[in-house]
Amino acid sequence: MSIQQARAATDRLLPGLTERLRNRGLMALEQAEPAELCALFRESGAAALLVPTQAGGMGAAPSDTLAVLRAVGSLCPSLAVMMTMHHHTIATIVQLGGIVPAADELLGAIAANQLLVASAFAEGKPGSAIFNASLKASAVEGGYLLNGSKKPCTMSHGMDVIVAGVAPASGDGQGFAVIFAEGSGIVRERFWQTPVLAASDSNALVFRDVFVPDDMVLLAEGEGAEQAAEVAQAASLSGLCWFQLMVGASYLGVASALVERLLGRRGVADLQLAQLAIELEGAYQALLGTASLLQQTDAADPALYSQALCTRFSVQAAIERASNLAVELLGGMSFIASDEVAYLLAASRAIGFHPVSRMAAVPMLADYLRQTAEAAVSAGEPAHV
Repeated sequence: MSIQQARAATDRLLPGLTERLRNRGLMALEQAEPAELCALFRESGAAALLVPTQAGGMGAAPSDTLAVLRAVGSLCPSLAVMMTMHHHTIATIVQLGGIVPAADELLGAIAANQLLVASAFAEGKPGSAIFNASLKASAVEGGYLLNGSKKPCTMSHGMDVIVAGVAPASGDGQGFAVIFAEGSGIVRERFWQTPVLAASDSNALVFRDVFVPDDMVLLAEGEGAEQAAEVAQAASLSGLCWFQLMVGASYLGVASALVERLLGRRGVADLQLAQLAIELEGAYQALLGTASLLQQTDAADPALYSQALCTRFSVQAAIERASNLAVELLGGMSFIASDEVAYLLAASRAIGFHPVSRMAAVPMLADYLRQTAEAAVSAGEPAHV
């Protein structure tokens, strides 16, 4: 699917969004107040894109979701980042439906009111507390008090709901908390200093005795801890898998915007354009293939997370190669004459800053490769070719 096809899919699902983004212009959007992008997000209807139809949402297919993120990333990278954070959190909430009392109700409210959802999770790895957040939960009558901070958190001022990874203050464990931002007492502090992706409003959230009712928390501790831990593990794995694919699609859109600026220019050889097509479309097909696998396979399988990470880092490398070549072919005068080329190049590099970091992923991926080799030997297959 080309970037033009991705935009056509977006126009079908979210009529008028790409036109509004094109009319506003890249740099005007990226320098806009975050509230403007949040308004565009809500007005487009995109908040309900992944919410199941039975909860009043659109129930979009994975391929459609990736198309939307790629299209939006090509026109407004900051909005694509916002959407990535929102949609991967929705994917996590969907896994909690029927288990956490508030999950189904929350999905319905998101669809009905176009609520924007921020994620307050931390980087982790399978086998440990995947959302080993800095937020600690202390039990009080009727619920929990949350203390700690999350930085950065996208849509820090514009979100309506925060889904946070929490740990009990009294000991080991992990879980989720759903916090409605209005009236919660959460403090926002400036954190993002660079102009690149500043419109995504990624700042610090500080929690000081923020109260969350019992029915808004799934915490693996005490009685029923083992079952709750399994639920939290499965939901977090699914959300992390989707995050890797969504972040890849969003930044692939940024690289696509750079390549798009080459089309129609004189002096660009067919060989060079073909190489760019291979990088972009090969990466996109990898995302679609892994999304299909995720949809068909038990999301609690840690091996699936390793495959999602392999796809993400492969796509990341393709984005780097394509954006470098595109900027080189655009030439110094394009770089000098417009701030768009430099901005898109800088924005495309931000994919490397999203969790899971390459260093954190190395042990997981090495173990995955060893385990697949051991499984092959156990099955009587040769250990090497």
